Amino acid sequence: MHEIDLRRVDLNLLVVFETVMRERHVGRSGEALGLTQPAVSHALSRLRQLLGDPLFIRHAGGVRPTPRAEALNGPITHALTAVRAALAETGAFNPGHAVRTVSIGGSDYTDLVLMPALMAEMRISAPGFDIRRRPTSREAVMGDLRRRDIDLAIGPLAAAPDALVLTPLFTERLVLVARKGHPALAADMSLNMLAALDHLLVSTGGDATGSLDERLRDAGLSRRVVMTLPNFLAAPFIVAATDLVTLLAERVAQRLADAAAIAIHPQAPPLPSWTIGLARLAGTAPDPATDWFADAAAKVAATI
Repeated sequence: MHEIDLRRVDLNLLVVFETVMRERHVGRSGEALGLTQPAVSHALSRLRQLLGDPLFIRHAGGVRPTPRAEALNGPITHALTAVRAALAETGAFNPGHAVRTVSIGGSDYTDLVLMPALMAEMRISAPGFDIRRRPTSREAVMGDLRRRDIDLAIGPLAAAPDALVLTPLFTERLVLVARKGHPALAADMSLNMLAALDHLLVSTGGDATGSLDERLRDAGLSRRVVMTLPNFLAAPFIVAATDLVTLLAERVAQRLADAAAIAIHPQAPPLPSWTIGLARLAGTAPDPATDWFADAAAKVAATI
């Protein structure tokens, strides 16, 4: 392995590398950096010559990092974060003057429940922040954070390894949702009544079992899941047009109740609540912009 002469390394090339790793697209990277696509391509060409590796391979959706680029991503990101912190103005971080892109891992739950209020606050307090909401999952979130595909994740908090720093935001619970006038909503709901209904299930993995099914099995019951969906958005509109019922996070149901003409059963189903929180990778270099954003998200979450 030959040692690279740092006098030949333009710091701007590393910023381009960081942005292309995040965006996985040369054109979008240029937009984020305020550069033309040829300028980004030229910077990547210089990096390839310097490092002796293609770094990014073109494919149908943009570019894909090589193993060498994946290995460089963490050290380069940490180094740039340290440089930014060292060069920042003395005193408190000023979000009103900051220009930054923050990538958030989450789902349509995050979009529906938190993002409207959070983006309204960001447009006032930090107009130079650009937000990239990227899909992630419980299984993928550690890898997404380590590769710096996302800066933080927002979603259900469960048992997590020491590699994550968790910040609780609020508590959530499931409610029963059906079309207005559905006979199931007219009385208190027992497990037997719940099991007798035809259900729509929001299941990101596509399987037809959810948290209710374990509770039903314990009682010697089962239900029929007529339909599964991978996300929340369409579920209320489908139950509004049918005799199906579904269990939704209460804040999602409340946001969509008027638009979908659905009713929410006042009695909570016999299932435990859970915590929605923010997860960040432990041990990373200080980043005042991401720290400020995480604090802003927590303050907004306390109001919803």
